[in-house]
Amino acid sequence: MRKEFSYIQGYPLIQVVLIGPRDKIRMLALIDSGADYSLFSLEVAEKLRIPVEKGKRVSLQGVAGQPFTGFLHEVPVQVEDITLKCKIVFSKVQATLLGRNNFFLPFLITFNEKHQKVIVEKQK
Repeated sequence: MRKEFSYIQGYPLIQVVLIGPRDKIRMLALIDSGADYSLFSLEVAEKLRIPVEKGKRVSLQGVAGQPFTGFLHEVPVQVEDITLKCKIVFSKVQATLLGRNNFFLPFLITFNEKHQKVIVEKQK
């Protein structure tokens, strides 16, 4: 699989499907090479019916250096025809982003700033 996504409003956003125990959500998520973990809000976990507090409690630090707490879960994430278990932190922070810690592993991700595209390729 090799897919080019055009930036949306100047950002590398891609369509993903998060799959919970009983529900799934299709949404845009930012591909963030500066983020250690994928990060989504508590509202997303609620819609997926994920019991947030059963996850591993983790402390993270945002861009501005502000610490925050979240709960780490492994959640199936689908991009096009590929589904992978992704480590996602759910927190009060209003974010929808895909970070390096394991979302990037199966893919070669190229940011083409000049043409405002992100290329996601399945690695062999």
